[in-house]
Amino acid sequence: MGGDLALIAWILLALSLAVVLGTLVLAARRMAIRRPGGAVECALRLGDDARWQRGVMAYRTGRLLWFRSMRAGLRPDAVFDRQALRVVERCAVDRGVTVIRFETGTPGETVRLQLTPDAATGLLAWLEAGPRRWLGEGALDRP
Repeated sequence: MGGDLALIAWILLALSLAVVLGTLVLAARRMAIRRPGGAVECALRLGDDARWQRGVMAYRTGRLLWFRSMRAGLRPDAVFDRQALRVVERCAVDRGVTVIRFETGTPGETVRLQLTPDAATGLLAWLEAGPRRWLGEGALDRP
């Protein structure tokens, strides 16, 4: 009887430590993603039939990175080129939610982001402020 209680106590202790360790790993990951700045909470939907997935969107110099919330790795789950993103539609679903639909530069591929109105304004300003390619760019790079 006493051995069974000791075993149960060890199992509960191991489970508690696993939960605490998992929480610490996710918190450290979130801090690492947000550290360079320019990161906001959002949901992403790839295509029309896909489900909404919660995550963190991070602005980098020429790319928009998206990380799924409940994942331990530091690699982004989706990467979008800043110059290829084109806003197709923006609508306010609710007072606190805005959905922006983008074309990604890949034919037929659209992405929807669900964010707060402030985060949507920041994203659109970031896209607008980015460098734009012009038709002759790269022509002088060739001999």
